[in-house]
Amino acid sequence: MTKKLAEILTGLRVDADNKCNVCRAVGNMDKETKEAFIEVMNSNVTIKAITDAVVAEGVQVSRFTLGEARRECIHGSKECPTFKGVKA
Repeated sequence: MTKKLAEILTGLRVDADNKCNVCRAVGNMDKETKEAFIEVMNSNVTIKAITDAVVAEGVQVSRFTLGEARRECIHGSKECPTFKGVKA
């Protein structure tokens, strides 16, 4: 194995430890969009509808990832700076 592979794998781990794709996407939103997104994620709007809306605007995030964020970050016990204001 090469040192290059070790660097790539280490980089993947750092990315995984920092933020999920949903939190990264929220970080790129303006304040108004961010507030609306967090509000809709906390609502009963379907994940499919949310996914369709954000993908139509060019945000690359899957239905699975949004559903996981809703389950784990919003309704679960995961500490999440984006949805729960917890410092990572």
